[in-house]
Amino acid sequence: MIDNKQFEKQENSAVKLTVTVSADGADKAYNDLLGKYGKNTQIPGFRKGKVPRDVLIRKFGEGIKHEAAGDLIDSALQDALKDIEENPISQPLLENLPAIELGNPFVFAVTYDVFPEIKMPEYKGVEIEETQVKILKKHENEELDTIRERNSVVVDKEDGIIAKDAVVTMDYVELDGDEIALEETRRKGFVFTVGKDNHPYAIEKELEGMKVDDRKTIEKIYDDDANSNLAGRTVKLEVVITAVKERELPELDDELAQDVSEDLKTLDDLKKKVKADLKERAEDKIRAKNINTLTDKLVEDAEIDVPESMVKADLENTWQDYVRQSGANEDMLIKALEDAGRSKNDILDEWREGAKKSIKTRLIYGKIVEIENIEAADDEVTAELESRAVEFKMPVEELEKMFGGPQFREYLKNELAQKKLFNFLLGAASVKKGAKIDYTELMGA
Repeated sequence: MIDNKQFEKQENSAVKLTVTVSADGADKAYNDLLGKYGKNTQIPGFRKGKVPRDVLIRKFGEGIKHEAAGDLIDSALQDALKDIEENPISQPLLENLPAIELGNPFVFAVTYDVFPEIKMPEYKGVEIEETQVKILKKHENEELDTIRERNSVVVDKEDGIIAKDAVVTMDYVELDGDEIALEETRRKGFVFTVGKDNHPYAIEKELEGMKVDDRKTIEKIYDDDANSNLAGRTVKLEVVITAVKERELPELDDELAQDVSEDLKTLDDLKKKVKADLKERAEDKIRAKNINTLTDKLVEDAEIDVPESMVKADLENTWQDYVRQSGANEDMLIKALEDAGRSKNDILDEWREGAKKSIKTRLIYGKIVEIENIEAADDEVTAELESRAVEFKMPVEELEKMFGGPQFREYLKNELAQKKLFNFLLGAASVKKGAKIDYTELMGA
């Protein structure tokens, strides 16, 4: 049936396939469909199945040619795509639907995406400048302060006066020009810590010195660079203080260490743990930075023409995650974007380059895994599962069941394989010492 098929490479890993069906094949498709019409069509003046061929042609001829063309394309395309090297990864799109012309070959063309060719960069010996970190005594003391705060209790403030670090509970509402409350702005029982949490109206300074049951009207002029809801406005805010408390920090002693973990007995144990934790966090952060640097270099040096269908699928998955995280349904989210002068397409356009990079990263790493035969063995997965069971202090079977049964094993297998991949790449990298930075700066980067 097919006389010829021709493949032409297009941009973005797309292919144009032009198929030529023989004149006999095209005529047969038309005549077969015409025969079906003859058996099933009922026209006044003729018995069903007895309508003359010339009558059918006069009444349905052009429509039959187009319908037969559609059927012919479906069957010819299936035949043309058999045993080809580059299988479609997207639905083939028909450029146009030509009609069958009896006695002539039938030619049609479709375009579709194929799995992209990956021209791999050199992934061994990639140069990485590794950040060095300074962990000082002050960082250990800051961590101990954080632990004390986490284990603190909130009690009534002895003098009851709002000051820095006070935990304040308050009611507030905006007033209009006639001193009438704008009920849509009213908040009751709002709690924040002075100097640590940002009040929505940025009135921390105006509250200082107030006590429980104090009532005050605050008038404040906001600069143009203030919060978008306040920028350039003059706001009157009526506030009532309902509670002023403070955090009572525990002593830095053996008892605190035991409260932090049953594995700790003394303050020295806690300090050693803090030191070890800071070091581990710094190492994890530096490893993540190294992986990001390595990924950026591999993506930059690789040659991959990413198919548009892959980009669209990645963007749609990200969009659906975005919808779920918003807590609204898709229509409500789109309406909120429109109210803000934006659209779904605006968001997808912002994400497009990130989606391309993500796809390239997955393709590159997938190829390295294939070349280097990197995988996690079943016994390694079992060992990891047993280790986590010890960490969670429960039997392996319960842990596995809690996290989804066999799916959890598959998740661990992929996680361990990825860890092996990164260990391989970092081990093969050319690492030299970079600048030394403060621990706080590292963790904030």
